[in-house]
Amino acid sequence: MDDLKGTALVYSGGLLDDLHAKTAHGLLRVSERFDVLGLIDQRYFNQTSADIVSHCHKNVPIFEDLNQALKAMDKKPDFMVIGVAFGGGKLPNNHRKIIEESLENKIDVVSGLHELLSEDLEFKTKASETGTTIHDIRKPKTIEELSFWTGDILKLKTPRIAVLGTDCATGKRTVCQFLSQDLNADNIKTEIIYTGQTGFLQGFRHGFILDATLNDFVSGELEKAILECAKNTNPDLMLIEGQSSLRNPSGPCGSELLLSADVDGVVLVHPFDREYFDNFEDLQCELPTLEDEINLIKSYGKTILGVCINSKQNIDANQIKEQFKIPVVNPMNESISTISESIKANLF
Repeated sequence: MDDLKGTALVYSGGLLDDLHAKTAHGLLRVSERFDVLGLIDQRYFNQTSADIVSHCHKNVPIFEDLNQALKAMDKKPDFMVIGVAFGGGKLPNNHRKIIEESLENKIDVVSGLHELLSEDLEFKTKASETGTTIHDIRKPKTIEELSFWTGDILKLKTPRIAVLGTDCATGKRTVCQFLSQDLNADNIKTEIIYTGQTGFLQGFRHGFILDATLNDFVSGELEKAILECAKNTNPDLMLIEGQSSLRNPSGPCGSELLLSADVDGVVLVHPFDREYFDNFEDLQCELPTLEDEINLIKSYGKTILGVCINSKQNIDANQIKEQFKIPVVNPMNESISTISESIKANLF
């Protein structure tokens, strides 16, 4: 699927201001794979992307539906990209219409959902009739395509940083982007290793989709992506995007980055506004405190090089800095350079 490139509309389905529209947010901020022409969002139509999402690379119009978009645009897009990570990775019935209309208008559909839309009988029939393709980027690889961990990564000298969060949807990938931009601007050649569908859709060159990979092969696929990155681009530094969190009960993840990727340090993102893990408020699954998570990561023998604040509140960063003696920033509102400086001071 590396040749998947072209113009695109992104569907956010009335959820553009929601954290689960993170694929849409990512494509608006960085998109080397798709030229995003606009969004479809029945709640925020007749506005522009920058009205809703900060740090947009390009400000594009928001349409109510596909019909309005096609009437307004000079050319039909090549793709309709599903920009929302719906709960459970399944397409809700009230969002099926956009798939049907896209296929009817001979627009390929790109989906990062766990549910494989290309195997839906109705969609499959419609795609066949119109000569279109549904690209399920989370379709698992076969065992023959997968790699076991070999330990070769232990010989790799290139510094590696894991960007982890204390929960899902905290902005880990966005932090990777901000750090990469800042470090590259300072002549530290930095590459991002993506581990989710949005990183692939944005066009990052190296990585794999972790939660579409058989568990026994996650460490091997991670190692393979890192070694290929080192061989093909020879960066000064790699930033590895985290998924979920070390203690999220619905899908704990992160130890693979700390151990199998043999990282040299961690940047941690914490959602200060949350008391419970996302989507598990009713069960009162409590989010760990920042101090607890830092101590857990230290128990792996890894150094915390910075903390990123995810919050709409005015968090006292100075108090956190004094407590942990590490740089703390809210990257949506201020420069991330102090964490970049921490990385350089500790690794170069």
